[in-house]
Amino acid sequence: MKDAKNFAETLYLLMEDFEYTIAELEDDIFSLLRDDFQLTLTEEDNHCYFLLESPNLDQNIKLNVERAEYDGEEFFLVSSVKVA
Repeated sequence: MKDAKNFAETLYLLMEDFEYTIAELEDDIFSLLRDDFQLTLTEEDNHCYFLLESPNLDQNIKLNVERAEYDGEEFFLVSSVKVA
C-alpha cells in the first residue's frame, strides 16, 4: 500500500501547469499508481475536483481542478492535490 500523502505530492509535481483531458489524466495516474483506481469528477458551488480512490492508497486523494474548453474539447488544469 502506498502512502497517499507522498503520492499526492508526486502527482502534483508532475501535473502542475498542465491541462488534461479526463483520458489523459487517467493515463498519467495509472502510469504512476500501476493499480486499479476510481476517478470521480465532482462539482460543488462552481468548484470542480476529482476524487481519486484506490485500494493501493492508504487514503483518498482530492485533485482540485479548473475547467477549460478549447475547440469544443474539455480540459482540466490541476490547481492542487491533497489527501482527502
